[in-house]
Amino acid sequence: MKKVMTTLLVVLSMACLVFANGTKETGTAKQEKVIIFQSKVEITDQLSKAAQDFTAETGIPVEIWETTGDDYRAQLKMKLAGDEVPTIFSVSKGAEANMFKSYLADISSGSVQQYIDDGVALKMDGKSVGVPYSVEGFGLVTDESMVTDADFASQDAFFAAIKRLAGKGVNPFGLSQESYFLIGHILNTPFAIMDDPDGFIATYEKGGVRLADQKEFQAFAQLMEQIRANSTNPLEINYDRSCGDFATGKTAMIHQGNWCYGMFKDYNPTFTMKMRPLPLLGNQKIAVSVPYYWVVNSQATSGQQANAIKFLDWLYTSEKGMDYIVNKFGFVPAESNIPTTTLDPLSADVAKAAGSGNTLPWTFNAWPMNIIDTDFAPIAQEFFTTPSMSGIDFVNKLDDAYQARLKK
Repeated sequence: MKKVMTTLLVVLSMACLVFANGTKETGTAKQEKVIIFQSKVEITDQLSKAAQDFTAETGIPVEIWETTGDDYRAQLKMKLAGDEVPTIFSVSKGAEANMFKSYLADISSGSVQQYIDDGVALKMDGKSVGVPYSVEGFGLVTDESMVTDADFASQDAFFAAIKRLAGKGVNPFGLSQESYFLIGHILNTPFAIMDDPDGFIATYEKGGVRLADQKEFQAFAQLMEQIRANSTNPLEINYDRSCGDFATGKTAMIHQGNWCYGMFKDYNPTFTMKMRPLPLLGNQKIAVSVPYYWVVNSQATSGQQANAIKFLDWLYTSEKGMDYIVNKFGFVPAESNIPTTTLDPLSADVAKAAGSGNTLPWTFNAWPMNIIDTDFAPIAQEFFTTPSMSGIDFVNKLDDAYQARLKK
């Protein structure tokens, strides 16, 4: 009889693993683990602590998987196809969100959604499917003890400043070897300063337009020649060293974003820093957008999805969660309920630009998927190791790669 009862209990336990409404249930919602797959190395420790606080308050376990930004999309595809899948992951708006559309759960029921303006919301088929990480911006992060306003008044003045700083023995302009920090972000500028960036890209992708014929890309070609001639080769510098060199006064300017400030704090820099526009053709705007959205995996169990929504609501609406967003992650929030009175200097510059509307778009979200990693980065590596390659040659190679990708 004992054996019969034991067998019955096993059968009943297995029966609990049912598929309800097409979704596998593995236990009560509160007990189901939330798995977050993220790539922002700047918030690794802080996000882990936030998850621990959330678990302490709710009893919902949270596990965090991480990888680097350059490797994230390839890793995400593999993990979504695995036996254990992430519950929360991130996508950028546009082509990438469309690629993962079948995995994006409807999270309209989340309480944070009421604080997300339509202008920064991620919606599909009328349903909310994302929570903005933050508003981020990039441009020139400057050591104000080494530069003046006049250095950024025009392109010629800026090129003269690069040469002056190089003559003083400091690295005047820092890029680093990672794809977006080497070429992705800086190539955004010539597209973004067009009178109509979206219209230009649409026309360009129809064919018959050469980048090298546009004054914005001619200026970009000159800039890249100035960087190669006067700055430390970015292929010798990774992101960590680039931030460290800037924070310790070895580099006057780096082309980076407000996400770097957490790295600088470790060095206790004593100088004033700002985020300034890259003055290509006299541009006076920094590039600002929502980089990524947290999304909930529609293929996770219904319990996991419910707990994932609870986590995102906690992170963006509770007092403790909002403290993490602003003071520990250093994010500029896109959600209207979160106060922004304690932002770091770079985030404050981004918030000021976003508030005024004096910003450039992130045009790379409209470029072919992964082209920065697979095509542009190798071409940039060739440029920085081939002194005989002119800036216009460089632009033409980028142009050829872009057009080739459109034909695949």
